[in-house]
Amino acid sequence: MASCAKYQHQESHQDERLVKVCADAGRKCVRNIHQYPILSPEWIAVVDSLKQLERLVQLEGRMPGNATVPECLGRNTESEGTLWDQESHENAIRILVEEAKVNLCLRIMNDYKKWCYSPSMKNETIKETKLSYGYSDAQIGQKMTQFEEALGLLLWRALVHVETLQLMDIPLLIEHCSLVLNQCVEDPECAKHLRNQEVVILYYYSSLMKHAEALNNHELLAKAREHRLVHLVVEHVLTMGSVYPADLKFAVAEGLSALADNEDFRTNWEDFFVGLDGEEQDRALKEKFLELDEKLAQTVIQENPDNKREIRPLLDFFSVLKRSLR
Repeated sequence: MASCAKYQHQESHQDERLVKVCADAGRKCVRNIHQYPILSPEWIAVVDSLKQLERLVQLEGRMPGNATVPECLGRNTESEGTLWDQESHENAIRILVEEAKVNLCLRIMNDYKKWCYSPSMKNETIKETKLSYGYSDAQIGQKMTQFEEALGLLLWRALVHVETLQLMDIPLLIEHCSLVLNQCVEDPECAKHLRNQEVVILYYYSSLMKHAEALNNHELLAKAREHRLVHLVVEHVLTMGSVYPADLKFAVAEGLSALADNEDFRTNWEDFFVGLDGEEQDRALKEKFLELDEKLAQTVIQENPDNKREIRPLLDFFSVLKRSLR
């Protein structure tokens, strides 16, 4: 028994040391994040830091949970905890929040996607970069892919937590979601790469809806309605939902279910289904939303029958919409 206890103590000490090493490396990388001109040498250096943070997030995800956390005094035992008292290790994300870099990361990503969606500006920047620094097309393409995938993952993991969203520029987050989802309407082919913003954006939307009532709910829903965010998500699901991985399908259904269960939305849901003139109810919008029953909700339930309980508010809202169409 003494030998077993000694082994467990050594293992625990090794885990703690690994966590500290990850945290130190993470803080150094996070402090390297600044906004620079796209494809400049400084921007390339930021990409390297983002890649290292991405690897840290993946490493921490494989670590065993901290078994001592549930014993912490004052911890809400009915929740999974916050970034500061949860069992899972997310030091890289916690440091991103502590160093007040999440909003910066969102602005950087938003500017990058605007640049991507402006072919003339993008091509001119690439041309100048090749002339000035001797990069090949392959090298530039690799750095662009690394940037979007790494930063996209960091934002996704950060936005899962309500304490992150409470510090976020929510209007900018909604505008970013709208920017990307509108591009998907114009060019559905861009949503085929699962780690690009055109797909990962749906995780952002889900987190936003799940935590809306803990934020400035009224303004959040008004901004989402202004940008027709719900219908952009619906369009995305109906166009590309068949190729979503199971966890993404559930995340979208969970986000829509949270919206359906939102008290302010339940009171004024009709306002979300008006036409572009902003006055009359648009029957087509309701009918499109109802297509999600078969193409999303039932698929999620088939994956796991227990999911039916998790998305019950969404299923109930389908009934409300059907009654409104009679």
